[in-house]
Amino acid sequence: MSKSRKELGGRGEMLAAGYLKHLGWEIVRTNYLSKGGEVDIIARRDGRLLFAEVKYRTNLELGHPAESITKDKLRRIRKAAVAYLQSDACVPHGAIKFDAICVMELPGEDLTIEHIEDILGP
Repeated sequence: MSKSRKELGGRGEMLAAGYLKHLGWEIVRTNYLSKGGEVDIIARRDGRLLFAEVKYRTNLELGHPAESITKDKLRRIRKAAVAYLQSDACVPHGAIKFDAICVMELPGEDLTIEHIEDILGP
């Protein structure tokens, strides 16, 4: 039986969060929803706040995961990040950054995680 998109997305986000923790990031929030959009993972390290978009694939029929990060998706991530930064839930931080974490679990291959930094610019 195949898994739902939500289950697959959850697996990708779990793997991405583990990867970020391994790099020393503290996971502050996952699946932050606002009126304008969503951020998959919000993390903090050394005073910096990271807004991460996670893309997960078990095959490449739809192309590389990064190809699905459209201008519209970036706009919605930015809107959700602004909402978070203006909320009472926002943790103390200095600089902010936006990255993409592309997780690929392809049949017969090792797990691959590609970290694309500064998807909205430095």
